[in-house]
Amino acid sequence: MQSNLKSVGQRRPSFIEEKRRTQIVDIAIETIATQGFSQASLAEIAKKAGISKGVISYHFDGKEELVEEILRSLMRKPADFVKERVSRAAAAAEKLRAYVEANFDFMKANRVGYVALVDLWGQRDSGRNSLNADAYEPSRHYLAHILEEGQRRGEMRAFPVMATASLIQGAIDGVMLQWVLDEKAVDLDVARDEVVKMVLCHVQGDKK
Repeated sequence: MQSNLKSVGQRRPSFIEEKRRTQIVDIAIETIATQGFSQASLAEIAKKAGISKGVISYHFDGKEELVEEILRSLMRKPADFVKERVSRAAAAAEKLRAYVEANFDFMKANRVGYVALVDLWGQRDSGRNSLNADAYEPSRHYLAHILEEGQRRGEMRAFPVMATASLIQGAIDGVMLQWVLDEKAVDLDVARDEVVKMVLCHVQGDKK
């Protein structure tokens, strides 16, 4: 679906319009996290943002498009954060360490976003507003690139790259899910350090 902004001569939104869209997305994420997706109506989001429902309708063509933008935001922000941290490392093993640590550090600082993401994940059961089937492809391929570099440089042992990338991301997201469902049950700092040790031990083997 095309947003109303895009339909007006296909023009790009202005800085002020982009800022308003970002504000609406942030308020919507907070509303979903605190009240649940089913209760996060456009009227409720508008009320929390201190704007009229018509303002949301001007920027987004209904709740479906707003949710699509929310999902893009929730996936893009941690990815950008992680890539910046990884870019500081030189050796592949240190890039892998940075990848895991950055995921947990971003998670710890952005609980509301992850609570909303898990809620939206649940919409897959109803066939509405679900994450795309290929949502994990960027993270898998990014990890695979790091792992392939490690093998090429002799820093890591031989192992199936894509399967290992899936396992690493699965470990991170598995902890995240438990933490979202029961915050007190998971110490993210401890979990981060343990996942780092587990992952490095696995990929380096005798090379560690």
